[in-house]
Amino acid sequence: SISQGSTLASRTLSQRTMVSMVHLAVWAAPTLLAAHRASAELIRGISYGPPPLRSMDEGWMPQDDWFSNEAVPLWGRSGRGDLHVMKQLGANMVRLYGNNPENDHTNFLDEALEQGISVSAGMSDYPYYQMWGNCISTDMNCFTQVKPLYAQNLRNGFLRPDGTYHPALKYMNILNEPDLKVPAGADTGGPEGPVKMARALMSALDAMLDAEIEAGVTGPLINFTATFSFAICSACSESLGVPALGQMAQLDDAMFHPEKYGYSPKNDVTAAYKTRFTHSFNTASPATDVKNWFLPAYTIRFPTTPVYIGEYHRAGANQVDDLGTIMSVAEQNPLFLGISFFQYQVAYWKDGTERDFGMFGLGSTSLAAMEYFGKTYEVYCLEPQPGGASGMVMPSAVSSVYGGAGVDYSNLCLRGPEVVALDASGYSEILAQ
Repeated sequence: SISQGSTLASRTLSQRTMVSMVHLAVWAAPTLLAAHRASAELIRGISYGPPPLRSMDEGWMPQDDWFSNEAVPLWGRSGRGDLHVMKQLGANMVRLYGNNPENDHTNFLDEALEQGISVSAGMSDYPYYQMWGNCISTDMNCFTQVKPLYAQNLRNGFLRPDGTYHPALKYMNILNEPDLKVPAGADTGGPEGPVKMARALMSALDAMLDAEIEAGVTGPLINFTATFSFAICSACSESLGVPALGQMAQLDDAMFHPEKYGYSPKNDVTAAYKTRFTHSFNTASPATDVKNWFLPAYTIRFPTTPVYIGEYHRAGANQVDDLGTIMSVAEQNPLFLGISFFQYQVAYWKDGTERDFGMFGLGSTSLAAMEYFGKTYEVYCLEPQPGGASGMVMPSAVSSVYGGAGVDYSNLCLRGPEVVALDASGYSEILAQ
């Protein structure tokens, strides 16, 4: 096991490297491939971003941390019960986005574990280009920005009191679509863009490893990922002509040769990358593109590193056919771990085609009031959205492919016993239903 951070902070790089290697040797699987495929269970995820807004005109929200305690009326059984709905759909993983490390996330992780759902959390965009003194100001060396935030995550729910990771936590996404953000247009500009992108991700991983060491993390470790867009990176040193693959190859090169990218890691990022990293990408392309275009090239370039799709949804397609095809592809390819369906709720706070992806819309019935960081929001019930040519509503299409028990839609706009007041009026409300 690893000693407490006060002693680790003064160690030399060689000492820290030795500690990291021992840690990995004891707890990590021999290879990522073996670790993942041993479970014989594909990822059947759902991407979760549920702001309680029904239009673009309802103003700004103070935060977008949907796995905080303040959001319990959305995901908890005392509210709308979104995590339980995901279980009914057959999901075994929830993919998250916003993350304020100051908020405690223990209750969400506990509820996910009880529902049999693993969690893919992620660092928000905040340290990379939003905070004062962000990564842009340090030439995409993100170590000092990311480390204190991840240390807070570890203290606020990611770790249990014994120093082990919460058993529901499966992945930590270093950044969603970094090729579009750090810097903007990294995949289409000059060659310096992908270099900066890789330096940002590598230094952020280094920061997370350092936070783990100082926190005395022990036991089984989670995996890291960076979820790229499905764009062809013409600026990457290995463009390869395949969506997302050039970005992955650029990061791979950086992890093995950090000195080429102007970065001196404090920890052995190469060892962590080799044993704890899973590639991922987002796509709205059909399953046949993934099967015939991406995976053959990926398998050649990364013969032992697993990959999954962090956002998958071919809008307008027959969802049963397309989802069935993509999951069948995953069953046949040992490197392809599965998908996270995009997404749980319609993005009313966006416009145009961005609203085509949610499997649930928001109805007119409020199930609860949510006090959310100084503002009050109504938690509206869920309404299933059409599923295209499948002839099913979208949640039913997802459930049929994921093998879930299915959702009783007639109950979605009824307040359950865990929501109503514990008095005669609450009893009468339930009795009337």
